[in-house]
Amino acid sequence: MQRPTIHDVADAARLSLATVDRVLNNRGGVAEKSVRKVTKAVAETGYVRDIAAANLSRKRRYRFAFILPGIATGFVALLRAELAKEQIRLRPDKIELEIIETAPFDTPSQLAALRSLSGDTTNGVAVFAAEAPEIHDEIARLAHQGVHVLTLVSDLPRSQRDAYVGPDNVAAGRTAAAFMGRFSAGRSGTILMVTGSLASRDHMERVMGFRMVMAERFPNLTLLPAAQGFDSAETVRKLISDTLKTTPLAGIYAVGAGNRGLLEGLRDTSPRPVTIVHELTDISRAALLSGEIDLVIDQNPVAEVRAAISIMRDLSDNRDVTTARGAIPLNIFIRENI
Repeated sequence: MQRPTIHDVADAARLSLATVDRVLNNRGGVAEKSVRKVTKAVAETGYVRDIAAANLSRKRRYRFAFILPGIATGFVALLRAELAKEQIRLRPDKIELEIIETAPFDTPSQLAALRSLSGDTTNGVAVFAAEAPEIHDEIARLAHQGVHVLTLVSDLPRSQRDAYVGPDNVAAGRTAAAFMGRFSAGRSGTILMVTGSLASRDHMERVMGFRMVMAERFPNLTLLPAAQGFDSAETVRKLISDTLKTTPLAGIYAVGAGNRGLLEGLRDTSPRPVTIVHELTDISRAALLSGEIDLVIDQNPVAEVRAAISIMRDLSDNRDVTTARGAIPLNIFIRENI
């Protein structure tokens, strides 16, 4: 069966094509009576507007920004690499992607990035930012100006963001704890958690999930207070080295980045603690293969970038977006499946 066309709507409404086109594309200048006729005709004919074609015909441009930490390696580098590919791929669709760098875990830098945007310059923004009242205020300002705001990787659920794109970070922490306990095979020992920053909600939620499962199921394992490495390889290396001087470790859960430093800190340690990290990067992949770490929990940066762009585009076109659209599944990697 052939899909209804704008001509069918015009015939049913007994109006000109030009009038129907103005109503369907919200161009204004049409009497309310005619708008009602078009609305009724659309319902009667079952016409579905082809938004992509409409956008192409009026040469609409989409301007989307991504606010990311200015880190040249690891997971953020994978996000940036995928964005670079998408910038080229989406150019024919009139989609412009801008990357705005911030200092890692630096709220003032993140605020400055958000304040550089407005409804006049941007249709949507995906932001990777800390949990802070000032960040919420800037998101509210952008939302009031008609900018669609997504949180990326780390959610800000109490803000006026439109959607979250990323994994369930509590589930990620619970998953890490389940594997840590199983790999420890009933032995007693001490576990060190190394976060980037507990001001970052994704890291805070992973720690919370990890603690819950360890307390519920593995009382034989003792957790040290979570240490902050600020995703710095050198800081993480020193944390690991200093801890091992005073405390034998049964396990390490690296919540954030800085895995190069983690591996350097563990060098020549025997027996090696069970080690679980996040994100499948070149460093973590090589460490899995060499047996220096045991498991990687990955969140698929390619899927995150593509989901964020797709959701911002649909929101800009006034399409409904379900919560599930932004959910990024967790992938588990061990030496045998990479």
